[in-house]
Amino acid sequence: MSLALDANGASKVFVLGRREASLKDTASKAINASIIPVPCDVSSKQELQKAVDTIKKQTPFVNAVIANSGVMGPFTTIAPRPADETISSTQQQLWETSLDDSSQVFDVNVLGAFYTFVAFLKLLEAGNTHPESRGKMGFIQSQFITVSSLAAFSRSENVSYMYMASKAALVHLTKSLATGFGPRGIRANSISPGLYLTEMTDFVANGADLSIPGSVPRSQIPMTRTGAPADIAGAILFLTSRAGAFLNGNVILSGWSGMREMC
Repeated sequence: MSLALDANGASKVFVLGRREASLKDTASKAINASIIPVPCDVSSKQELQKAVDTIKKQTPFVNAVIANSGVMGPFTTIAPRPADETISSTQQQLWETSLDDSSQVFDVNVLGAFYTFVAFLKLLEAGNTHPESRGKMGFIQSQFITVSSLAAFSRSENVSYMYMASKAALVHLTKSLATGFGPRGIRANSISPGLYLTEMTDFVANGADLSIPGSVPRSQIPMTRTGAPADIAGAILFLTSRAGAFLNGNVILSGWSGMREMC
């Protein structure tokens, strides 16, 4: 997403994350050199404030904030479960998962997103009023974008109950923020990706490139492939451009998995 924003004219793209080396690697690939790494753990209010203070020294406003951090948490199942699995064995497996690891899922996926939004509120407000901002010139109101998941809408067993629950919470949080802050000029929308191969989901591919059409059974993903960088780039460019300027409280489902048990 950051590379797509850089390639399509964003003047500054600040990328936040815990791993500075990874941030610098992303920045090195930016064709317009507009990506600026800012080390930050979004589950820490102190680090978020430090990141905002760093960014304020380089710009008086921002037009969009994208909450893309996420962790899977402890695996609770890889469906389908064996037909002969007993309640006792299921209970034992679920009980042995770490409460701390489960709590971290919500700390990062939900609370991290919420406090990221709160931390950037004044910069987002300035995006609507600063004379040099396109929000002022082109009336593209400032926007908070969360990255949820199709898992937020699925009732089928996924690899992590906590992940599914956290992403559902994130979607509802986004809608609530859209309603609460839309009248104050700050929009909130969400992208809910299907299966994209990332560091968190690479285990699914087992080394294969599943973004090639025909790589995935149609029964699992009707488009027979996983999402590719161009797919998520298109979604973020739509939301942050004039094309998506009239959206607030919307959820873009990027990638259909063929799941029938949807909320």
